[in-house]
Amino acid sequence: MGLRAWWGRRRAARRRDRAARVELDRLFADPRRLAAARLAPRHRHRVSLLEVDAAEDGTLVRILFGIVRHPKPHPLAPRGDEVLELIEFVPPDGVPRNVGGRNITRLGPSP
Repeated sequence: MGLRAWWGRRRAARRRDRAARVELDRLFADPRRLAAARLAPRHRHRVSLLEVDAAEDGTLVRILFGIVRHPKPHPLAPRGDEVLELIEFVPPDGVPRNVGGRNITRLGPSP
């Protein structure tokens, strides 16, 4: 594990992340594909890239990203929560789908 190997892994990861961002830009430019995950083009600035899976040749296999939402509060409990939704996207022509969510307001500080 030398410095060259570390630089090689780092360069490959940066290329992979750059390619994932380009694919997400293409995805958010097409509102019809976003409708499946209840997304809109204006949500692009709230996306956090979480995982990028690539094949040996560098082609993207799967992109997992999160988006923080602020759902409307319930009338009986008028507290505004932040929810992190996990969305999986299979490029190049896949449709994003919600794979999970977590209420990050209720997590609170860890003990």
